[in-house]
Amino acid sequence: MIFKLYQLFQLLSLLAAIFCFKGLSRFSIAAFLPLLLLVNVIEFIGTNFRLFGWAHNYFIYNIFTLLATPLQLILFGRMLGLKKNEKPVFLLISLLCMLIIVINFIWLQGWYQFNTISLILVEILTIVFSCFVLLRVTVQGSEEMALLQEPYFWINAARLLFALITLVLLGLQQVIRNNNIEIGQKSLYHAILPGANIVLYSAYTYAFILCRKKTR
Repeated sequence: MIFKLYQLFQLLSLLAAIFCFKGLSRFSIAAFLPLLLLVNVIEFIGTNFRLFGWAHNYFIYNIFTLLATPLQLILFGRMLGLKKNEKPVFLLISLLCMLIIVINFIWLQGWYQFNTISLILVEILTIVFSCFVLLRVTVQGSEEMALLQEPYFWINAARLLFALITLVLLGLQQVIRNNNIEIGQKSLYHAILPGANIVLYSAYTYAFILCRKKTR
């Protein structure tokens, strides 16, 4: 059985979400709990796919994109604090996004080819929505220290960074594989993504603790 270092940070983030659930509910981000549970399950299966006799794990991560995207969209909808006239636009964008992901999963790239189209779409939306949330938090914040105490700031700053890295690395996955682009005898995305995961889930954990602290 394989258990990598970045998975420890994912597990710690899940435990923090459970421990700080009351705070997450107060900040309207309780959907992080099922999302992180899904992350941990998918990562465990995806990392240990050979134990199940599978040749590759692409379809596992395709399923993750299909199941995790609605939860992420719910979270963005909560953090954006949408006005009444903004909600229909956000809902329409979300429905179109999910429609494209489902079509790609079933008919275009399919189950067993890595769904780069879906990934690129999700990460572009993540970049846009994260920027909007950060803008909202920055405008509402009165000083720098107050900004650093905002859970939404840490969540979206880390998610924005991760989305940018993912968009470049996994969006160009086929190019990286075909040209054997490596760092330290590891493919480029296997060399960089673990560290990016550690940063992301560390930021989540800290944000959850801030939620609990502010609730208390």
